[in-house]
Amino acid sequence: MASFFIIGEKKTRPGVYFRYENWGRPPVAGVDDGKCAAVFRSNWGPLGKALVLEQSEDIAKQFGDGGENGTTAVPMEQFKGGARLVYAVRLGSGGTHGVYQIEDDAGNAVVQLTLKYPGSRSLSVAIRPTLMDAGKTELLILEGTEQLESLTFSNAENSVAALLEAFEKQKSSYFVLTKLADSTEKLKTIDQAEITGGTDPTVNVAAYSAAFEVLESNRWNVMAIDTADTSIQMMMQLFLNRIYQGGKFCMGVIGEPTTIDFDTRLKHASAYNDYQMVYVGNGFTDIAGNVYEGWLAAARIAGLIAGTPSNESITHLAITGATEVTELLTNNQHERAIKAGALMFSVSAANTVWVEQGINTLVLPGTKEDLGWQKIKRVKVRFELFQRLNDTVEPLVGRINNDPDGRMTVIQVSNAVCQTMVAERKLLAGAHVEQDENNKPEGDSAWFVVYADDIDALEKMYYCFKFRFAPDDEE
Repeated sequence: MASFFIIGEKKTRPGVYFRYENWGRPPVAGVDDGKCAAVFRSNWGPLGKALVLEQSEDIAKQFGDGGENGTTAVPMEQFKGGARLVYAVRLGSGGTHGVYQIEDDAGNAVVQLTLKYPGSRSLSVAIRPTLMDAGKTELLILEGTEQLESLTFSNAENSVAALLEAFEKQKSSYFVLTKLADSTEKLKTIDQAEITGGTDPTVNVAAYSAAFEVLESNRWNVMAIDTADTSIQMMMQLFLNRIYQGGKFCMGVIGEPTTIDFDTRLKHASAYNDYQMVYVGNGFTDIAGNVYEGWLAAARIAGLIAGTPSNESITHLAITGATEVTELLTNNQHERAIKAGALMFSVSAANTVWVEQGINTLVLPGTKEDLGWQKIKRVKVRFELFQRLNDTVEPLVGRINNDPDGRMTVIQVSNAVCQTMVAERKLLAGAHVEQDENNKPEGDSAWFVVYADDIDALEKMYYCFKFRFAPDDEE
């Protein structure tokens, strides 16, 4: 009877023995793009937790309307720009939960309804017989005239117990119930009563720092925040730089309004001098007359960067819904902005608002950096190569030997990543991986070199026009 053997084993009994191996190679990792991170204020939703939003409609479901001081426009603009997924974090700490005490017919407070999240969101509660069955009662949570949630229970006898039992069976997205007292009375009918006492959490520098830490465990491509405060923007840069060193290949987009002096904005942009940071220096107006500047314009660009494939550029990419630029620049000003690393909006010959040039704030590349690091497109390609090589080769760690065969396996699968990106028109032909001749393998370590030329977009076209007064007689 057949059985299995391991390498080096010699069986005692005569017979047929098997072992098997994976003769194939790990699949080439695909593109992991289109993901944004958003940090903002709202009057509803969990604090200090990254929620995954897969569509713009999820924003209101998870975070309400934002409230008077809310900035839920950050993830909204990211979706408008082209993000396919957003990791959203509501800022702040503290705040209070709205509370309503449900009474019985005798006027005694018997059940406390507490809203699930702290915040000033204006919700109300109603308790009334159902239209379909007079023996049943429903508890409704309403926002204005819109019914958000309903809970049906028997209000004939032991109403408190019946309500709590129904609550335990049907977990609510909006409230929790706590028994205050037993009662043999029915619960009092409530037409529509406001749930009061809710206040928004405190948002300060520490709140942004805490939100950044929450996002560190997720994989995303581009971050946007809801403030033009330079101290918080600089803290964001430090955060991005730190997680980049830990293998998170991401960018951040910030912006300042045109109320700040033009020269000051250019100084701020060039001060970042960082290919992970994109600075939006002006803004646009949409069809409805809404102005998008500062952090709001930055959020749109964040979605645009994340949602644009790395084999395409955002240079001269039209801004959906934009009708005017809030600050028209002269040719000289545009040139100065580009040299300062400030991304600006301009107007095309067809009177369309578009991105003047897809650049980041890197103005003085270091000794390890070429000029390609100044372009958003090329940074995206390079980050993508980093990530896809990692995702493809990581499953091999500890699974192969550090011998010629094992190292050749690494080279082969790495070259497959390069060739895939060549076929996707992200790298030029000739991209390849080889073993580093200057660092010999030792112990559990081996060194490799990746040679890759990433493809830039054609952004400057030079024509030479040759005119003459008349053809030569010989012709």
